[in-house]
Amino acid sequence: MALKFNSLAIIGILFVALGIGALVHPNVVMPAKKQELQIAGNRVIMETRRVITVPGVLGALIIIAGVASLVLSQINPDARRR
Repeated sequence: MALKFNSLAIIGILFVALGIGALVHPNVVMPAKKQELQIAGNRVIMETRRVITVPGVLGALIIIAGVASLVLSQINPDARRR
């Protein structure tokens, strides 16, 4: 069974990769704020970061959605109409 590369298959591959990435590395670090301070003649740069944790269940659901779209991409378009 050859994999037909249509838009649904590409979305499925991206979802599977995103879900695996969410399971392997569940913490996403984003810079929130950068501030420069002058303390006793010295310039200090203070940077805060925001950590977002992706739940494991969400990663599993994304993988399931990706596999489902890969399976749906293999169905013949005439068979989908029935």
